[in-house]
Formats: sequence, C-alpha cells, structure tokens
Amino acid sequence: MNRQWARELVSYSSKIYQLKTMVKQAEDGRINPEIKPSTIFVVMLFFFLFRLRSMEELDRNVKKGRYRQLIPKSEPMPSHDTARQALMRWDMENHRANHALFIAKFKQNRGTRKGTIDGWRVAAIDGVELFASKSRCCEECLTRELANGETEYFHRAVFLQKVGGDPRIIYETELLKKKDGSEKAEGEVTAAKRLIRQSAERHGVLADVLTLDALYAQAPVIHEALDHHLHVVVRMKEERRRIMKDAKGLFDARRPDVAWIEKDSAGNPVYVYAWDESDFSSWEQVRVPIRMIKIVRMVERSVIVGGKPQTLTDVLERWVGTTMNQGAAGTQTVARIAAARWDIENMGFHDLKTYWHMNHALVHDPIAIEAVLGFLVLAVNLFYAFLFGHLHHFRQWGIPLSEVVEEIKEQIRWQPMQLVHLLWDDD
Repeated sequence: MNRQWARELVSYSSKIYQLKTMVKQAEDGRINPEIKPSTIFVVMLFFFLFRLRSMEELDRNVKKGRYRQLIPKSEPMPSHDTARQALMRWDMENHRANHALFIAKFKQNRGTRKGTIDGWRVAAIDGVELFASKSRCCEECLTRELANGETEYFHRAVFLQKVGGDPRIIYETELLKKKDGSEKAEGEVTAAKRLIRQSAERHGVLADVLTLDALYAQAPVIHEALDHHLHVVVRMKEERRRIMKDAKGLFDARRPDVAWIEKDSAGNPVYVYAWDESDFSSWEQVRVPIRMIKIVRMVERSVIVGGKPQTLTDVLERWVGTTMNQGAAGTQTVARIAAARWDIENMGFHDLKTYWHMNHALVHDPIAIEAVLGFLVLAVNLFYAFLFGHLHHFRQWGIPLSEVVEEIKEQIRWQPMQLVHLLWDDD
C-alpha cells in the first residue's frame, strides 16, 4: 500500500467538505478552557475515525502519538476527563450546523445521485437501540422493566440513511424522547415523523423514495412523507388489514403478473413471482390510493442429507405497499427498493455497532450522548465519502475496511509531514 491514505483523507475532507471550517467553528460551554473546543473536536472526530472503543483508549492513543500530526504543537492535548467535560457542554447548534454543512456539500457534489435504484434516490428509516444499562442513567434515559423485575435504562434513535448503493451516507438521526414527561419512550412512529420533517427543513430534498419496515406502515408516517414530496415503499405484514384482504382476494384468483430470476449472495438461483395492482382505496386512514405488490421468492439450494446431495427450495412471501405508480416504477424496481431497506440494518446498524462501537456509552449525559452521536455520524460520513468519492474503485479492490482504518492510523502516527495545516488556520 503506497498511497498516502491518511493525508488524502484529511486533505479531501478539508477541501471538499470544509473540515477546516468545522474545526474552527467548534464550540462548547466551558468557561476559559485551557484546551480549545477545536482541539476537542479534532480529537473526538479522529477518535471515531480510528474506531476506538472507550475514553480510556483515547488516553492511550494520545500517549502513542496517534494525534501528534493533527494538533498544533502549541496546543495541549486533552485527557479523557477533559474530553468528557467538554462533551457534556458541547454546543449542539454548532454541531448540527457542521452536519448540515457536510450534507449540503454532499448534495452539491451530486452524492445523492450516486448509487440510485433505477434512477430513484432511496433512503430508509429505521430505529436502533444505542446502548442500555442497569446501573447508569441520566434524566433523558428511557426505562423498561425486565422479566426479573429489574429496571433497565436505555437510549434509542431513528436514523435516515441513504440505501441502495454506495456511499450509504447517514442523512439524519433523531433520539427518542420521553412520552408526556413519563419514563416511557415515545413511539418510533412519532420520532420518524419528526425525523422526516426536520430533515426536510435542514437539508431540503435528499431522496425520492423512503423504504420502510412494517412498523412504519401507518398513515401518519405516509402522510408526513407525502407532505415532503417523498414516495413510500413500505413492507406490509398485518393480514387483518382490509387492504391486505382485498389484495389477497384479487391476487389469489390470477397468475403472477411478472416473473424473473435473480441470484442470492451464495450464487443460488432465486425465482421471483410478483402480483402488482394499483389504486386500492381500502386503507381508509391513508388519503391516497395505494399500490399493492405481492412478491414470492423461491430459492433453490444444495444440501447434504445422509451423505447424499439434495436440492431444497425455500419459499418466502413478502407484501409491499407503495405510493409509486406503475408507469413511473415497474414491479422489479419497487421490489429492489423494498429489499434495499435491509441496507440500514446490514450496512448501517450492524456496521455502526460492530466496527464503530456505537453501542458503547462513552459519556452518560444527555448533551454528551447527542454530541457523541454527532461525532460518530460525521466520522462515518466523511470516511465513506472519501472511500467512494475519492478512491472510486474501492469495492473492486477487495480491501477490508478495517485494514484501511489501521493503515490510516499508522500513517497519521508516523507521517513525516504535518497534517495540521490541512485542519487548522495559520495563526
């Protein structure tokens, strides 16, 4: 690996996404701090870019010199206690402004147009638990009673993420709040509505279609999306719904409208059959007619039973409701959009928890939790924008992401040339 990925990452982030401006604008509520908010900003951003696990690990990496090329020599380095104190007083308006700056530049660079599904810009909304504890809590913790009678404290958020193709940028997040002043969490539907509205207010139009799990198959979410010029593709599971009964009765009486063959991740053939009909008006709570699609996937796979090879066929049935009309998006397109919803779980939440350590409560304080989530999202977005916006053919190289991260960490540690001028204004 001869490429100077560390230098390229910092240079690209500053030149394209104005990282130097973000560093300069960093603020927190400490009075006359010895260590500047800008220093805390750089340390915490690269804390996540280095994929560190704990605040104590921050201290070890400071001592190892991981940050020596990123912070001016005249600036003292923070301990993890200083970083904690700064995060508990972090200026969240400024934090959100930095995120908005990244998204604005991503849009300007036509990033939302990359990785579309048949020309449609697709985003997914889903909820995830950030972390839970039986001992530590804060005033914004949500609570639940476990089977053994113990109380567990947790935080949960809904995410809006680009799906369907790289780079899978996180567009916005929204933490669930307590319901009516109680310890119980508000529903994810309420948070999802707020997420759609606030994303539109802060960033304008980012996608054409929202793909949603069955939890969000509710009129308020669909109406919020329509009000902000978004189509919806939502999984349908409630067979008691009148619209589901009507569609089933119609589809049971006829052969599939469309059929095609795909391959799964193991290379096994997948035979897909779909029924597609528009203008169902029997979902009375929804103000527009809904198009219903039934998708049956038959996967053939080889297994060894009793020492002999056999072919088994797995059958999976899915139902989808959508506001997209047939003339604009064919059956296969809608099926692909519906399947892309899994990106937010497989390439979003799983990735964030497994490799970026989102499920570690670094500082259990309401402001710090929101600040940490903001740093995590910014780090992830800058990293993936760099991989797929600058390196371009990264997927074809077949290099594990963890290897790229480790190479960047080592290059920053041993970089012969300072990177400070790429992040800081000259005094």
